[in-house]
Amino acid sequence: MTFLLRLSLLASLAGLAACGAKTAADAPAEGEEPAVKPRALVTVGAVRPDTLTDVLRLSAVSAYPAKDALRATTTGYVLAPAPVVGQAVRAGQTVFTIQTKESRVLHLDQLTGDPRLKFSGIIQIKTGRNGVLATVDKLAGDYVQDGEQLGLTYDQSRFGFVLDVPVTQLRFVRPGQACRILLPDGRVLPGRVAEVLATADAGIQTQRYTVRPTGAVPSLPENLAVQVELDRSAPRRAPTLPRGALLTDETQTQFWVMRLLNDSTAVKVPVTVGSQDKEQVEIKAPTFSATDRILLSGNFGLDDTAAVKVTHR
Repeated sequence: MTFLLRLSLLASLAGLAACGAKTAADAPAEGEEPAVKPRALVTVGAVRPDTLTDVLRLSAVSAYPAKDALRATTTGYVLAPAPVVGQAVRAGQTVFTIQTKESRVLHLDQLTGDPRLKFSGIIQIKTGRNGVLATVDKLAGDYVQDGEQLGLTYDQSRFGFVLDVPVTQLRFVRPGQACRILLPDGRVLPGRVAEVLATADAGIQTQRYTVRPTGAVPSLPENLAVQVELDRSAPRRAPTLPRGALLTDETQTQFWVMRLLNDSTAVKVPVTVGSQDKEQVEIKAPTFSATDRILLSGNFGLDDTAAVKVTHR
């Protein structure tokens, strides 16, 4: 046997020995169980009938439509005390006082003793109805021109929300319809659609309505963005699942749930959804039985036929 042939034979034997050693090292030792792939911890539930209402949710903005501008009726100077923003005013109450420039030069407000001198040059600016001062545009000592705006008041009793309804949803909104006003802090006010306004946005094709609260109204600023919920259908019974059981793709065009095939395997089941609210989703198809176990949590990101472990919480 030549030297090269013997060298090749020794290299082959060394390779076989290394492979055998690796296989022996990877194999579980005697008495040990093979490694088990980790399983996702999940909770399960069943499709249950529940009462649902098809809800239309739209954006609205708070507004004080009844506003009065307080304007100077002469040229002169604003006298103290000046009102402050947020101050409540009554109908007929003096809000601003102006002294004409002629009166200030001649000091007519200080002349006394002559009963024929009835003009003092002091002009009182009064409000026409009850309200609250929204703005104060002039302060004590400011010089104003005749007709210049001094401040703005709004009528709290006319407070409401401006609702823009897409023309495709007009059949679901009508004056007198009850609704719910969802404030940003989580409070919900009962409301009612008051009027339909004769204005529309040509760009986004919406019709404008006003919505007014029907109960106690908290103090809210103007231009506050809220959500308004209107019922598009009467309450009805439907098969539902909690929202957490429903999974969807990035475009939210395909929906599915994960159903237990056995005690340790979950499979993907495409579904068709119907009405939804904050907690429940209507499952229109397929029809699940009361014994079908649907994953309620731990289902996010699972592949079809995923290994799972059911927990009880």
